[in-house]
Amino acid sequence: MIHKTNDIKIIIIQVVLTLSIAFIPIYFYLDASFENQNIKDKMMLKNYSSSIISKIRLFEGENSDFFYYPRSNIFTSGIFDEQNKPIFSLLHSNEKLTFKNEFYIDLEKICHKQYLQNNIFGATYIITCKNIDNSQVIYNTIILILTIICLVFLSSFFTIKQSTEPYKKLNIYLDDFLKDAMHELKTPIGVARVNIDMLQMKLKEDKHLLRIKSALKNMSVVYEDLEYYMQRFSGIEEKKDIDFSLFLEKRVDFFNDLATAKNIQLKRDIQSDIILNFNEIELYRIIDNNLSNAIKYSKEKSTITITLKKSEDKIHLIFQDQGIGIKDTSKIFDRYYRGDKITGGFGIGLNIVKNICVKNKIEIKVDSQINKGSTFSYFIKLS
Repeated sequence: MIHKTNDIKIIIIQVVLTLSIAFIPIYFYLDASFENQNIKDKMMLKNYSSSIISKIRLFEGENSDFFYYPRSNIFTSGIFDEQNKPIFSLLHSNEKLTFKNEFYIDLEKICHKQYLQNNIFGATYIITCKNIDNSQVIYNTIILILTIICLVFLSSFFTIKQSTEPYKKLNIYLDDFLKDAMHELKTPIGVARVNIDMLQMKLKEDKHLLRIKSALKNMSVVYEDLEYYMQRFSGIEEKKDIDFSLFLEKRVDFFNDLATAKNIQLKRDIQSDIILNFNEIELYRIIDNNLSNAIKYSKEKSTITITLKKSEDKIHLIFQDQGIGIKDTSKIFDRYYRGDKITGGFGIGLNIVKNICVKNKIEIKVDSQINKGSTFSYFIKLS
């Protein structure tokens, strides 16, 4: 099934990629915006300087004893003589301004220097400063980025929704088909097994009958895997105390026909009276998949050893075969992975086992050598 979380991940990746591509024009937009702000600041400083000069000139024509020097919340200024000494200044006394041209710019402020004509104060030039404020540029950039993110997110959402809708419908159809197919298979498999058991009572050790019975048991294991896989999220029964020793003995008996059909001996080393609090269906899946695989990949006339023992705080469940071995043990628990395509199967059995072990905090250890065999060990911690 296609999950909503996967859709969101795809949308986020697409937004990030789009923003990465959009970073270049955004960078040029920022650069141009800062330059425009810089030009605007220069024009404002020139205009403010001109307004002060105009007031000085007006004062010269007035018959007044006091000159009120203009003040502003935005600008600071001062007039200086030819020795660079302040005649009157609202600038910070510790400011050291070095003009290479008519403007001085640092990280915090921008200043303008304008020379004056002869005036009543004997001032040679005026300096006007203002703090650099790029908040509007930054605000506009943030709005632009958020707008792009929203547009890309919405367009990605609708695009992905439309493109994944057919796959979602197909998955629903396949799930329904699988459920119906499993329902239809359950009855004939059950009928076939009952009739094979009745025939075996008459024909005893008929090898052809034994092979049919083994094939039906293999089908039963695959069917039960699929049934568990389909119903894994729909309220599987809770844990209960199980006589693990007796439970394992019965499962080994169930697989004895499959082993006999390949002339394989099932050797048991099962400690008695081991009680385990576990989900019965999940325990079936662990044991059945391991026994089924061990028989499937073992050589004829070989031995499979099933060990169950209890230590102080752990139960050890071990399946050891003398089979073909595993080339890459890191992949065997991946869904749909099959070590040998010739032997068939869906490749979900060991993935189911791994998920059950992760859920129940069971430690798994796999040792394998090509053409010598494999050992699957499960360490169940007792609570």
